[in-house]
Amino acid sequence: MLDFMGEKLLTAKEAAEILKVRKNTVYDMIKRGDLKASKLGKQLRIRQEDLDFYIQYGSQYGSQASTMLNEGKTQTNDIDKDEFKKNILNISNGSTDMAGRNKTTQKGMANQIIICGQDMVLDLLANRLNQCIGENVFRSYKGSYNALYAMYQGEVNVATAHLWHGKTNSYNIPYISSMLPGTDLVVLHLLKRKQGFYVQKGNPKNIQSFEDFKRSDITIVNREPGSGVRVLIDEKLRQAGIPTQEVNGYQDIVSSHLEAAAAVNRGDADVAVGSEKHSLSVPGIDFLFIQEESYDMVIRKEDFTKKPYQKMIEIIRSPEYQKEVAGLGGYNVENMGKIIYSDLIQ
Repeated sequence: MLDFMGEKLLTAKEAAEILKVRKNTVYDMIKRGDLKASKLGKQLRIRQEDLDFYIQYGSQYGSQASTMLNEGKTQTNDIDKDEFKKNILNISNGSTDMAGRNKTTQKGMANQIIICGQDMVLDLLANRLNQCIGENVFRSYKGSYNALYAMYQGEVNVATAHLWHGKTNSYNIPYISSMLPGTDLVVLHLLKRKQGFYVQKGNPKNIQSFEDFKRSDITIVNREPGSGVRVLIDEKLRQAGIPTQEVNGYQDIVSSHLEAAAAVNRGDADVAVGSEKHSLSVPGIDFLFIQEESYDMVIRKEDFTKKPYQKMIEIIRSPEYQKEVAGLGGYNVENMGKIIYSDLIQ
C-alpha cells in the first residue's frame, strides 16, 4: 500500500486480496465502473476510501457513489508523483512577494491551468479543455474558502466557490471581494444545486431546521473548515444564536457530501448537511431541502482574455458541455457561463 500525500493507495493486486477475488476481477470491476480507480504516473491505483465504500455498499452504488465520494479527486493528466506535488499541491520553497504570495509558484503556473474546486463537473471541464489546448490542465481539490485563498496566494489560476453570506443572503461575491483584495476579477456562474439536511429514512427525529441542532438528542456530522457546507452551517448557527459548543457532533468532521450521507446512514449521526445529488447515492436516508446554492467560477482579469481561458469559457457555454452536466442529475445549468461580476468594465 502506498501512502501518498495522506491518501492510502492500493494496487489492483492489493485490492483483490482484500476482496478475496482475482486481480483480473478487480480490473473488470474498474472497467464496468463499479470501482473507482485513477492513474498515478502509469500505475493504476485504488483509494482505500473508495474500496471501503465499495465493500460497504457494493456494486449497486459503486460507480456513482465512488465518483461522488471523490467529488472528482482524480487528476486529469497522468503525471508522476513529483509533478503532482509541484503542480497540484504547490509544494515549493520559492520566495514570496510583498503580499506573501509564492513567486516560484506563480512563475510555474505560466504554462498551465490549475482549476480548483471539488465538484466533479470541473473534472469534465478539465478533460474537455485538455483535449482542446496544448497546455497542461490540472485539478486542485480545495474547498470553496480555501480555493479563494489559494488563488490570492497565486497557487491556482481558477477558483470555484459556493459560499453563502448570511448578512446579505447571497452567494460568493461578498467573500470574493474581501478575500481577493487588489485583484481584478471576472466571476462566471456555473450552476445551482439544492442544499439540505441528510436524515435517516422517515426522519425519525423530526428534524426541520437548524434550531434542532441544539437539541440534546440530536448529533450532527460536520464538514471541514473552508468548505461551502461548513460556511453554510456556521452562518446558520450564528443567525440562530446557537453556540457551536452546544451542538453535539460539531467537532466530528468528514470531507465530502457522500461521507456525510454515509455517516447518517450508518447511524453515526442524526443529521448532516449536503447537496441533494449526493443523497441519491446512499440508501437509507432522506433529503430535506434548505435552499438553492450558486456555484460560481473566479478568473483573474489578466487571464480572462488569454486563449486557453477563452477556450475554457467557450466549453462552459457550449450546449454539449451543459447537456453533459445536466445529464448527471441534480444540477441546474441555466445561465451557465454568464458573467455575474467583473472588473473588466471600470
